[in-house]
Amino acid sequence: MPAQPLTFAAPAKINLALRIVGRRPDGYHLLWTIMTFFPLYDRLTFTLLDHEQISVHCEPPVTDNPQENLVWRTARKLQQESGCRQGVAIDLVKQIPHGAGLGGGSSDAALTLLVLNRLWQLKQPLPQLLQLGVSLGADIPIFLGEMAALAEGIGERLTPLPHLPSLPMILIHPGCSLATATVFRQWHATRDPLQPYPTAPATLPTERQPLLHCLHNDLQSTAISLQPEIQTVQAALQQQGAVATLMSGSGTSVFGIFNDDKELNHIAQQLRQRHGHWRIFSGCSFNQHPFSSAWESVIRGVNL
Repeated sequence: MPAQPLTFAAPAKINLALRIVGRRPDGYHLLWTIMTFFPLYDRLTFTLLDHEQISVHCEPPVTDNPQENLVWRTARKLQQESGCRQGVAIDLVKQIPHGAGLGGGSSDAALTLLVLNRLWQLKQPLPQLLQLGVSLGADIPIFLGEMAALAEGIGERLTPLPHLPSLPMILIHPGCSLATATVFRQWHATRDPLQPYPTAPATLPTERQPLLHCLHNDLQSTAISLQPEIQTVQAALQQQGAVATLMSGSGTSVFGIFNDDKELNHIAQQLRQRHGHWRIFSGCSFNQHPFSSAWESVIRGVNL
């Protein structure tokens, strides 16, 4: 196995649809959510160690203590549960905004599981990794599946959706964040307890127009009540000609879908000039996680 540092990209996810269809006795909400990937990446560099120490350096930091970082906790749990005697040094460069509904921490954790399963030669099957991943975070399985998917349950039941259309998007993080638990708690507190949960949609959209009609996020109005700037972002995208807008996950990021990608960079630049405190990204959604092809490059001896 390569001894030199290896660098991989962890993509952001976006929720094209998010519906809450029930609640478990332990308090976790049951979801029906369509997720795919957006070309915004954290980068993680792994260096194997010949002792059991695990270290994580994150820039910019998202926790005061590196051992509270989800990447460190993921690597440590995998090490403990597998009995591995090797360690690793992980350098994490964050580009995906924290607390933005884009799954940055979950993407980093899933990539850590995928990479260390190979580098430590653990050969753990995907169902075992999924079980470990969901115990750390409900969004982790979508990244372990390495493909756009319908996620159900609390996120652990995946139906791959490799043929979703690629959608030209502008993605905006308005500079504020929301904790997932806070949004779900507020949503539940304001829900009519006599109102039954909706049933999951019976069909899965796989073409552009049906998919656009499917866009919905049950958490959006709750998140707007907590961070009203989310609505300001939506209005700005609509003014620029977005054919649809939606908040991703539990917020606060919002994406706008456009008819083609030719004007995305120009529109993004206009928005940056008007809203200097927003983080604005442009690109097309995609359905295949980059890890598989990157790993193939590694085993062919290509220096990433």
